[in-house]
Amino acid sequence: MFRSRKTFDAQVRKILRATAGSGAEVYDIDEESVAVGNTVITLTNLRAKWHQLEDNERVGWLTAAVQALLSPPELPDRLETVEHLRPGLRPRAMLESTRLAGASAGAEGFTASTRPTIPFVPLGGEIVIVLLWDGPVTMSMVNQAQLNQWGARFEELLPIAINNLRDTDDAGWTAVENRVWSSLNDDDYAGARLLIPGYLDQTGLAGELVVAHPNRDLLIICAADDAEGIQTLCGLALDDLAAPSPISFRPIVGSPGNWRLLKLPESHPAYQEWKRLNYVDLKLSYDSVQEPLQHFLQGELVVAGASIIHDPDGSSQSYCTWTEGVPSLLPRTDNVDLVSRTGAVLTVEWESLHEQVRTMMEPTEHYPEMWRVVSFPSDQDLQRLRELRHWR
Repeated sequence: MFRSRKTFDAQVRKILRATAGSGAEVYDIDEESVAVGNTVITLTNLRAKWHQLEDNERVGWLTAAVQALLSPPELPDRLETVEHLRPGLRPRAMLESTRLAGASAGAEGFTASTRPTIPFVPLGGEIVIVLLWDGPVTMSMVNQAQLNQWGARFEELLPIAINNLRDTDDAGWTAVENRVWSSLNDDDYAGARLLIPGYLDQTGLAGELVVAHPNRDLLIICAADDAEGIQTLCGLALDDLAAPSPISFRPIVGSPGNWRLLKLPESHPAYQEWKRLNYVDLKLSYDSVQEPLQHFLQGELVVAGASIIHDPDGSSQSYCTWTEGVPSLLPRTDNVDLVSRTGAVLTVEWESLHEQVRTMMEPTEHYPEMWRVVSFPSDQDLQRLRELRHWR
């Protein structure tokens, strides 16, 4: 794996220099981002796709992908044709990450407030519906500034985009154990086809359905009253954790136009798999906004990360760290590690912490849910909390 990663990194730099010119400066921003000039390339999805390809396919694919990222499709100043419009499903946190990056860079259409600048409507859970402009090798989300320039409204263009997708080729479905259906489409629009009226009728499933959409090319469906099917569905989603272009690992349930997050009791056969998918999604959402939010805040606050602990019995818990003397934004997790100046750590449940020191925890409008903390619990507060938990 190390050698493959080293080869990938070297190839990315070679392509960047060749595309941008021999004198172009290519430098690392962090572990998963590289820059050439003023353009930032995120490597996460590219690297995941690279590992999926055969050796003889990698260089050609990577060259086309990097060149497309350096020259994304330009949206027209006037909307004279709508044939390139498509609907897309994206994680809400991705839109927030894009907004923060744009606001930090001062890009047109991106504001410094917490209001979204890429229009969307909720599908279910953390998944939202956006408008895309589909180019030959890549696609762009349509932001509000672009809609204003076109003199168009999101609500008017979305049905047109759905009809455009309906008119494209559909690869159909394949059955898994004759009870779970997986889309065969690998064109980045597998999940978006949920928006096409009657599309799910092809599966023959009736009543409420459970849907998992882990990444752009994987859509899995089963009946909501099929416990074994839900377990298989969750297992298939867990098998695809490393795939590029993640969407959401939290299954939704319902029917077209009426989707909601799936909730399972502890007695359900798929409970452990479902619970793990929820934690994977929680960490993915917070990880995607942590760096751009930190950059946007310019050191005003430290954006704490969300971490997951997997216990030997198969259960999991989430936690974040609140450090004394460090004004922070805390993600909403199961537990909080309170770290004193001496390095002592007290682990407490979120609900207990909020009950004891609610005046120190200020809710914000950030997405995903973040809480602003400046002062640290007093010794008396810690003693009360210590009675509930213990120092470790």
